[in-house]
Amino acid sequence: MAITGLKTLGIEKIFNLPYRQEDFKLVQHAPINMPVIDEAHKHDFFMLLVIGHKGSGTHTIDFRDYKAAPRTVFFLAPGQAHQWNLSANTTGCQVMFSGSFMLQKGPMWPFFTPSANPLLKLSPEQYTQLDAELQLMSGETAANITQHRLQIILLLLQRWYAVAYPSETAAAGNRLINRFLQLLEKQYAQHSEVSYYAAKLHVTPSYLNTVCRKESGITASEYIRERLLLEAKRLLILTDMDVKEIAFSLGFSDTSYFSRFFRKYTTQTPMDFRRHAGHL
Repeated sequence: MAITGLKTLGIEKIFNLPYRQEDFKLVQHAPINMPVIDEAHKHDFFMLLVIGHKGSGTHTIDFRDYKAAPRTVFFLAPGQAHQWNLSANTTGCQVMFSGSFMLQKGPMWPFFTPSANPLLKLSPEQYTQLDAELQLMSGETAANITQHRLQIILLLLQRWYAVAYPSETAAAGNRLINRFLQLLEKQYAQHSEVSYYAAKLHVTPSYLNTVCRKESGITASEYIRERLLLEAKRLLILTDMDVKEIAFSLGFSDTSYFSRFFRKYTTQTPMDFRRHAGHL
């Protein structure tokens, strides 16, 4: 069963560009033009939100609140639900780009994986270097040069991210885990057994669990469980699907089993979670 109903915005929709698919957009904030986005939504593109020398507030990504502060970079991958409440004096920029615009695709970037920590606090020196690259990219008109400038920025962020989050970077750089997470992203609603993914990757379930735990601190079964819970939360908050529809769309044949699963790992029933989040 296909999962539908999530409010998804493309770059062209945000900037009211009809009949056109936009691949790249850089918006400077001095100060930010929309300090409050109170309705959670998701994008079909990647985004960097760079907080400049001024800024405070909260950026909520996949239902977790993160503190916004000067010299902070937030990472958003397609499909992630987000909203924010930032101070009106927040400065910085947003860099938005499609997967096809990237010279190297998403899976190699540790900050764009589903379980990644979505923010990076920069030192003054790092921010100065990043800001210089952003200014060069902002003034560029040739798409191919812009692509290469974006690549440089992502590589710099990857270097700094590896220092801040070594275990997450090691996990993203592990070829087996990378392939597992790519498969999981495509198949989580149809297959929730470690044995299925292990067979596809030509390893045993025990080996896949061991590698995941060694490199990331969590097992393959925990990756699967967290991905299902995340999508359940997205569907509960961002759609009007009832609990039965959500359960079936995520591969649960029994609504009561889905409710027990959700409550076991969140301490709330699906309806309590929806009410608490203000959906009803």
